[in-house]
Amino acid sequence: MSLRLLLTTAVLNHWQVASFDVSGAYLCSPVEECVLVEPPTYFMPELRGKVLSLKKALYGMRQVGRCWLKFLSGILQQLGFVATEVDQSLYIFHSTNAVIAIWIHVDDGVVTSTSAEAISDFKTALVSQLDIKWSDKLDQIVGLECSFGDGEEAITQRQLTDSTLESYPRQIVARDSPLPVLPIGDNTPDASPVDAKPF
Repeated sequence: MSLRLLLTTAVLNHWQVASFDVSGAYLCSPVEECVLVEPPTYFMPELRGKVLSLKKALYGMRQVGRCWLKFLSGILQQLGFVATEVDQSLYIFHSTNAVIAIWIHVDDGVVTSTSAEAISDFKTALVSQLDIKWSDKLDQIVGLECSFGDGEEAITQRQLTDSTLESYPRQIVARDSPLPVLPIGDNTPDASPVDAKPF
């Protein structure tokens, strides 16, 4: 819901919208607790019988998502962003010149601002700390296909719709709308009941 509200706000106010993806996000985040792993001895036979202490998270660890969120939140807080109370994945930055809003979903982000210069400054700051793929427009995020025009936005889920229709094949029968004016099961003597099943 926050993403849809953020995009609607951006369109109504004619703000620029950009997106980014963090490459190898989980592998960037430090691990606070001591995690010992058995090394792959087929690469380094000399490590047979030894264990390694992790400094960074690995995919498959139970706490990897939490480590990543804490690491990313720390970076955004250093840059002056504050997580909103309603949605911890929505971060806001206020300055005298601009407002920047960022919505995060794991390693994907949507950025919008009152100022294109503020977005550029944010991009520079983020690139200095993380390996990211940046796009100056938003085409797709979390399965949503997004398109923007003059004061308009369109969000579709064509891929999800198509896969759902393929998974659950059913004959689709179009019906006229609105439904018949007569109430279903009208009690007047000359009214015939309407079969509600097709609707």
